[in-house]
Amino acid sequence: MIESNYRYINLELLRENTFDDASIMMEIMELFLEIIDEYAEALTSQVPAKKWESLFQATHKIKPNINMFGVSKLKSNILQLESNFKNEQNLETTVLLVSDCLTILKEVKREIQTELRAIDNNISNTNQVSISS
Repeated sequence: MIESNYRYINLELLRENTFDDASIMMEIMELFLEIIDEYAEALTSQVPAKKWESLFQATHKIKPNINMFGVSKLKSNILQLESNFKNEQNLETTVLLVSDCLTILKEVKREIQTELRAIDNNISNTNQVSISS
């Protein structure tokens, strides 16, 4: 399995839910990359502005994707941030959690991009074999 080389993501659930269909997996991964960018932007711009409600919404939105991609290193941080933003509490520790999340999301994004390239290469190689057969 390719995903065993990854430190942050585990694609077993994604493979299971997509019946290991490469094109569906690629589409979902590309959407998740967009969500990561949106979330990172929200954290970067809205934490200093103390927009807790919109941060709660953004965190709530990314949570199922964290589970789908098996990002276990982020689960507790996301749950804590969601609670902190919703209840406007523990905000002094939020900055550290946000920093950790941004660091992990950067690596998650890199790993997903690597997986997308691997899938794309497999598809290309399969197509070349089919054409030359």
